Amino acid sequence: MSDHRTGEAPAAEPESFPSSRLARGAVVAKAGLQVGANYAKYLARRAARSEDAGELKRRLHDENANDLFAQLVKLRGTALKLAQGMSLDPGLLPEEFAGVMAQAQYRVPPMNRALVRRLVRQQLGADPEAVFASFEPEAAAAASIGQVHRAVLKDGREVAVKIQYPNVRQTIESDLSMARALASRIAPALLESGRVEPFIEEVRTMMRRETDYREEGATIEVFHLQYGSGHVVTPRWIPELSTESVLVMTWLDGVHLDAFLAGGPSRESRDRYGQLFWDFVNEQVASNTCTVHADVHPGNFLFREDGRLGVIDFGCIKTFPQYFRDAFLRIWDAHVHGRGERLEDLYEEVEIFQADQTPELRARLRGFFGRFAHAILAPYRAGLDGGAGAFDFGDPAFRESLLPLFQEASQFNAAVGSPHFVFVNRILFGLFSVLSRLGARVDTRASVAGMEAAVAEIETRLGRSS
Repeated sequence: MSDHRTGEAPAAEPESFPSSRLARGAVVAKAGLQVGANYAKYLARRAARSEDAGELKRRLHDENANDLFAQLVKLRGTALKLAQGMSLDPGLLPEEFAGVMAQAQYRVPPMNRALVRRLVRQQLGADPEAVFASFEPEAAAAASIGQVHRAVLKDGREVAVKIQYPNVRQTIESDLSMARALASRIAPALLESGRVEPFIEEVRTMMRRETDYREEGATIEVFHLQYGSGHVVTPRWIPELSTESVLVMTWLDGVHLDAFLAGGPSRESRDRYGQLFWDFVNEQVASNTCTVHADVHPGNFLFREDGRLGVIDFGCIKTFPQYFRDAFLRIWDAHVHGRGERLEDLYEEVEIFQADQTPELRARLRGFFGRFAHAILAPYRAGLDGGAGAFDFGDPAFRESLLPLFQEASQFNAAVGSPHFVFVNRILFGLFSVLSRLGARVDTRASVAGMEAAVAEIETRLGRSS
């Protein structure tokens, strides 16, 4: 059976996967040995000087990424989620990891049928055929902490049944400990810099929420009320058939980005979906709810035949503290409108500037964030009065301007910025990555107006003038 969302068949079903700390530790140990073996081969090749040094390093990262993914899919859960999330944070891991770890979104081997039946029986009190009018035993999609099956309720509604892998919640802490050990083999400078710890703490908090499917169900309803009308469509939660580890929601048809692009869509279609994607994300950023869909990844969005954008996963939802959301938008405003005199205080609010930093480090940070903001805010400048209005994300010069800045960000040897930036980075990188792959031309004027209105509200509330 092929996955209607990806156009690909799920991988073969494993008979089982490890759930005890000891068994999971053995898998991680094997991954560490493979990484070590790859590094030994790399050193031998480098000593022989038979190949370009840059190509050797890329091959090392590619081999490590594929070997690591092969082991992490056996673990699923926090270990796989963490690796996927780290690959979405530019500069945190080598670039070669991003494409491999992206598979964690919907190309993970599914559970076998017997285990699926047992989990449904445990959570819903009866076998799938007794609970549903029909239930497809083959998974439609499998990701890092659960897999989705297509079913029909007895009242005729088509639904998606999301079933969590066993013991995911119980293995969070052990998986995070193992992630530190793997990070020391793949990118030891990360542990020395302290950049991993804020990320791990955010993952710990988010995983505790994400493994409670009842909370995700409630979030589905919140997003449906706020965004699930017009050009964006969301599922509806079926609470009477949902538990902490089984989530039932109405089914959404559509295809993921890879399948959409494989169909050779027209320029008009790519621009339309790019506009919907841009508006959906930026409306959340400007909203005073301070809550955003923080997993802006192609696997969480569907391109539908009716022209609407489907949003299907609501496990990773981030609510920012009010102070951070306000400061972030005021930083956006200061950079977009050239109000640099405000930045010193705002950088301190979001911990980019910290008390123990030397003047030299502050100067480096000031220069870097000035260059970074100039590059990354280009789409917004197009939406200002007097701007072009539309921004072409298909322009390779835009992506090329960002890549060296992401690499430069990894060179800072001290943790800078609030841990909340973990999710800001994921949102921005995910948004720009999808739009670049679409090659979409997007009108940014409405989103700029929305951000400016949000900043004006903040200034009024704080008793400050623009």
